[in-house]
Amino acid sequence: MRVSIRNHDWKPDIVYLYQFPRSPCIPNVSPFCLKIETFLKANKIPYEVRTILMGRSQYGLLPFIELNGEHIADSQIIMERLKEHFKVKPLLLPKDEAIARTIDRLADNHTFFVQYQFKVLEQKNDFFTATLREIGTPKLLLPVIAYLFRRKAANRVAASLGHFSTEDFKMFLKKDYDAYRDILGDQKFLFGDEISPVDCTVFGQLATTLYVPSASYGKDLLKEEYPTLVAYLDRIRDTVFGDEFEKH
Repeated sequence: MRVSIRNHDWKPDIVYLYQFPRSPCIPNVSPFCLKIETFLKANKIPYEVRTILMGRSQYGLLPFIELNGEHIADSQIIMERLKEHFKVKPLLLPKDEAIARTIDRLADNHTFFVQYQFKVLEQKNDFFTATLREIGTPKLLLPVIAYLFRRKAANRVAASLGHFSTEDFKMFLKKDYDAYRDILGDQKFLFGDEISPVDCTVFGQLATTLYVPSASYGKDLLKEEYPTLVAYLDRIRDTVFGDEFEKH
């Protein structure tokens, strides 16, 4: 299905990135929006941000991009299309590409939902309320929208992972963090000295837990038990965004 584009005055090979408004503490609180913006910056791909709150992609999600007059949705598809179009070099070994694919899906399809359980569902409406306030949502609408977002989030977690105890979710998250730590080892990034696409995926998921003001089990766990992962996230943040990471 072909979707009408929003920007008809587009320039060739400029990526128009449609995403949630940025937060003062992080370029985007959405792991998937942050993933794509990190990828664009890391690979020096020219892009422009188009802030959007209520609009969505053809799949009902954010982010989406427009490139050369085409609407492209879903962060996984977006990244693959960008890699192909801008000729982003692959990892050296096919085995590394296979490992990267596994990490990528672990991050987006498992770690995302487990972290969501702690930073959203176990914090009542605090996460959404704080986030919506930061991006300028009218005060009277905050509790209603936060409640609706939280209910939708609960349904997504249940549909994706099932119903488990808090202790089980904690075990799941530790196993995921262990995997990232052990694959990273003493390397600068997951596959050496350069940021790869899968680093952008992992950064999107973990950074939106570590760097947001809201308290959560995942945030505490990273700080207390995974110093190498925190240092890794700091390296990506500083390498890709520098002083632009926080809004001054």
